[in-house]
Amino acid sequence: MGISEMTKIIGTVVAITAMVAAIVAWSKIAVVKPEAAAATNAAAAVDRPIISPFDITIKHGKNLPLEDWRPAN
Repeated sequence: MGISEMTKIIGTVVAITAMVAAIVAWSKIAVVKPEAAAATNAAAAVDRPIISPFDITIKHGKNLPLEDWRPAN
């Protein structure tokens, strides 16, 4: 095993270790508090109603052929 192969292996190990450390640190820092989730859900409930694709198409003055529609589920 030459020096260049050893350098590649060490570089790969260091890069993987750095990625794992970053993922672990991010998972510890990026915690969503339940109060924030509740506030977001409440804000979404107060927001405007969802506009259907049909309404958007009509507002733009276009027609969408029946065969292009898919069921919502």
